[in-house]
Amino acid sequence: MIPYAYLENSNTGVNIANRSKQVDIYMKNCCVACLSAKKYNDSDTDVALVTNIDPPKEYRDILESHKIKIIHADFDLFNFSGEYTWALAFYKLCALHHVLHEYDYDYYAYLDSDVFIQSSFNNIWTECDAYILLYDINHGLQVKHYQHILSEMRDFMPSLFSNGNLPTHRGGEFFAANRANTLIFIKNCEEIYAEMCQKKFNTTHGDEFIISIVADKLGSLVKNAGAYIYRFWTGSFRLISTCYMYNPVVVLHVPAEKEFGMLAVYDKYIKQGRLPHNINKVYRLLHLTHRSLRTRIAQLVKRFKH
Repeated sequence: MIPYAYLENSNTGVNIANRSKQVDIYMKNCCVACLSAKKYNDSDTDVALVTNIDPPKEYRDILESHKIKIIHADFDLFNFSGEYTWALAFYKLCALHHVLHEYDYDYYAYLDSDVFIQSSFNNIWTECDAYILLYDINHGLQVKHYQHILSEMRDFMPSLFSNGNLPTHRGGEFFAANRANTLIFIKNCEEIYAEMCQKKFNTTHGDEFIISIVADKLGSLVKNAGAYIYRFWTGSFRLISTCYMYNPVVVLHVPAEKEFGMLAVYDKYIKQGRLPHNINKVYRLLHLTHRSLRTRIAQLVKRFKH
């Protein structure tokens, strides 16, 4: 499922600049994610947009014409204040709770909207017979972002760090598990959320704060999903892998392309009710194979300024 929530005046994160067109941008991303998932998975796998809004007709028509479920779920859990950093990112956990308790599936998965699925989830479901799959974003202690989330975790729950333990920073873009393990996962997430509310504790890391703590507590039940998903940074900060093509992952996560490459895929293909037959066209549109003109210009400007 692809969860998407909209609440007026709520923070969605830092990876989108055009707030005035926020719903359209996210809906187009959701359509790309859902249609690509539908293309590469069999009829036994339901693909769904889970949202607290009524999608505009353009996007609803596209989704329904490809037999993608549209599930309404109120944002009534994991809901911090609208001013909260990454406030809307917590909706993924809320959506998971609703779908888990309202739909009886063998397996559950959620993804961020800025993803392209390029192959089947069958191997993921096999892994889910034994594990909860969450994405280790591979941050070491030299990365300030990791230092910062560890500092927040230590302030919130010092016991996590007993005996020299350092929790792994898990990304919020991917979750997959069987029904029994999803129940365990969401119960633990709800407990952390309740404790945060009780302590009036604020995190600047959104749902990744809760997910990372829960993953640490669940120990060996959690396995790194890095064999199936990779977070490709394609802007001025360029951090990519060739795993989109070699030992290819299932899910291409492209946060910097939310307003660029993902919209290009939507306009060129999804809007026409189709997906490209040649996956290499997707790689180019998502700037996995080359830097975009905008980032090359931005780097030249930066170079001249210095």
